[in-house]
Amino acid sequence: MRIFYFEVKNFRGLDIKIDSIDKIATIIGQNDSGKSNICYAIMRTLDYEKRRVPLLESDSTNNNREKIFIKIGLDLSDLNNEQLAVVHDVIYKDKDRKYTYVQLDATYNDDILAYEDEITIGDASIDSKTYSPTRQNPIDKILSIIYINPTYDTKQETKRFFEHAENKNKESSKRLSKEFEKSIKELNINIQNEEALADIMKDINDLGKFEDIFDGLSFQLSPNMKIDNVYKSLEINPIDDKGNIVSNIGDGKNKIFSMLLKEKTYDDEKRKIFIVEEPENHLYVLLQKYYIDSLLSFEPDQMLITTHSPHVVDFEKTNQIIKIKRDYDEETKVYFRKVYCYNVNNSDFKRFGYLINVEIAEMMYYDKVLLIEGVSEKYFYSTLMANDENFRTHIFKNRIGIFCVNGIAFRETKELLEGLSIKVFIKTDNDIFSVRKHKDTKYYAGLTRAIGYLNDESKKEIMSVLKFSDLQTKNFWFQNDNRLEIIENNLSNILEIFKRNNIYLQMHNDGFEKDFLDFIGYCKKDYDEVINYLKEAKLINLHLFINDEKIKLLIDDNNKNNILVSFLYDWRNIEKRIR
Repeated sequence: MRIFYFEVKNFRGLDIKIDSIDKIATIIGQNDSGKSNICYAIMRTLDYEKRRVPLLESDSTNNNREKIFIKIGLDLSDLNNEQLAVVHDVIYKDKDRKYTYVQLDATYNDDILAYEDEITIGDASIDSKTYSPTRQNPIDKILSIIYINPTYDTKQETKRFFEHAENKNKESSKRLSKEFEKSIKELNINIQNEEALADIMKDINDLGKFEDIFDGLSFQLSPNMKIDNVYKSLEINPIDDKGNIVSNIGDGKNKIFSMLLKEKTYDDEKRKIFIVEEPENHLYVLLQKYYIDSLLSFEPDQMLITTHSPHVVDFEKTNQIIKIKRDYDEETKVYFRKVYCYNVNNSDFKRFGYLINVEIAEMMYYDKVLLIEGVSEKYFYSTLMANDENFRTHIFKNRIGIFCVNGIAFRETKELLEGLSIKVFIKTDNDIFSVRKHKDTKYYAGLTRAIGYLNDESKKEIMSVLKFSDLQTKNFWFQNDNRLEIIENNLSNILEIFKRNNIYLQMHNDGFEKDFLDFIGYCKKDYDEVINYLKEAKLINLHLFINDEKIKLLIDDNNKNNILVSFLYDWRNIEKRIR
């Protein structure tokens, strides 16, 4: 069982609809975008305990007291026969699945100063049934919503765990043994006869002038553990490998143990949907990734995760990224939310490994992203940011991220980011490479790479300019150093098409190193020699060159149009120039 549809109106600022939710979905967004409220709306509709608490005026958007509406579609295709029997009155079929909808309608009652709810289950276009929100309905009987709080309360989870264990034992008629009952009685007797406690007992029963008030009653010491409250008296203590109790195991281990206890308090016969909020809290970086793996080991029917940490996002396992964006309407002066979804191709991202996985995940938290090829470029922008306060301010203010993808994954990364409404710019080299296994044959590697990032309309423009019938790589091959005139003569037009698509390619073929020297205004005689020097060891030589030459990177009127920084002036062609 999983949620496949979610819609909410007038609930805590949310008026959104998500038409498709996958098995493992990661929900991201800035603070106050509504991630937590989405989680609560799901729980408020599908969790019987949460539903018993009435909605208040403050739960409506801007306290408007208008109707609150929540609708959740549930895919029931994988239920077993027993579970199907429980929900047979409210289950429906289409070509692909068995399904139902759970709908919450809440109307504000001025007399009680709270909302009154109504739960409807079924497909309204066919048939549906109405249930009281304060009573269990068929869905409650087969589904558990397991909410993992960003904080933790191990004592509370321990209490709930033992309550659950006690109820299970009662249901299965498991009783405490006679020997255990006998040991409890003996413990009581031993305490009463314990010489070291005699003075305490005497002091307790020294009632003085108030003795008559108690009509002959006296008091005795007893252990807290009794037959009728054994489970409430139990504690769980961590011990080391030598059997010693450990007084403090740290927040990280406590949080994970609290989560383990919570999971064990739910009925194994029910289907389970996990809602995990900000799992990164209290966990160091590597443990964040392991934590999600641990949760998945419980094999939930579905897991929805909200997070601010790129280390939590694992593209090898996450099926879907849902981004909630909070925007401001200048005309109505009202904030509103938009939802963007991206379905992850796990096999594609599996190729990129853990480090690039995290790098791509971090990109999702920006509004604009510049993708660059190598570590030398990354070093340049990092140094520029450290030296140029105006550049740094501009980057932060406009939420621009600059990321190195090591020459791979441009296309997949661009697709993901644009699917989440993130503006993507690509800075790549206009390389000329040799064709493998073809002697003396070279090709325009940078051009063909950049063409792959274009939409179909722009590709047709390129074909028209070059008078090519298609854009196969072989069309960009040339022998020896006899470059293709049709390309060389139209290169400026081609690069302009790229630029309109936010792809930055140079006229020359000397890569970042020439762009860098042009940016700093280097015009000495050894220009070509320095380019070769920078290409030899790239990052190391770039670092040495900047330090040896005492270069302080800054944007000024002389270099503001350099391809390395011109993207700053091309965001929708209206960004203010750095001065």
